[in-house]
Amino acid sequence: MAGLALTLLALTGIAAAVALTHMNTIPAYIAIAPGYLVQAWLFETHHALGGFGYQATMVGVSALVWTLFILGMTAALRFMVRLIRRLGT
Repeated sequence: MAGLALTLLALTGIAAAVALTHMNTIPAYIAIAPGYLVQAWLFETHHALGGFGYQATMVGVSALVWTLFILGMTAALRFMVRLIRRLGT
């Protein structure tokens, strides 16, 4: 499971990095939105990072959020399948 999580984190990190350079499309904005929200919050609290820190925050937070979302949905699906199989027998 840890290998899957690390692979998924790497893939979502790559997707977020690509999305950061293509912010003119809706799918790219959705992919980078969690990082964008965190960066906006940091800006409002006067803790915003500039330059590479800005990009690292946006990509890192987005990758982490989407990884946890996908892993959570996978765990929920596995639980539902096991529950259905248990109730069916």
